[in-house]
Parts: sequence; structure tokens; C-alpha cells
Amino acid sequence: MLHVVAIFIAVCLIILIAPQTPTENIVHRKLLESGLFTNYSKAKDFLIWSTWVLICLFLILLIILNLTL
Repeated sequence: MLHVVAIFIAVCLIILIAPQTPTENIVHRKLLESGLFTNYSKAKDFLIWSTWVLICLFLILLIILNLTL
């Protein structure tokens, strides 16, 4: 079960990190268009925060999975 969660988080990280370029950020643009955020700064902060949280969760899961093997 933890393997499935780790794979899911890895895919989410790829979706979040891959399109982030200095000139074009598809995920950021979609977040702004969704209407969930009032301005550019709030959407960018959420994107940065969620990316780091997913990275930390992924690393913790990998550690747990490697210790249990």
C-alpha cells in the first residue's frame, strides 16, 4: 500500500515540477485561472509550499519503505 502512495506522490511531483520554467509555468497559470487564489503571489506561494511538502512526504515514505524491507 505504501508503494502505491509513493508512486502517486512521485507522479504528483513530476506534474508539479516538470512544467515549472522561468518563462512559462502551466501549473501556476491553471491555479490562477481556477479562481481559488486572489492574486499571483498567493498561487505561487501555494505551489512552492505544496511542492516542498510533497518532496518531504516522498522522502519520508522512501525511508520507511527501505527500513521495512
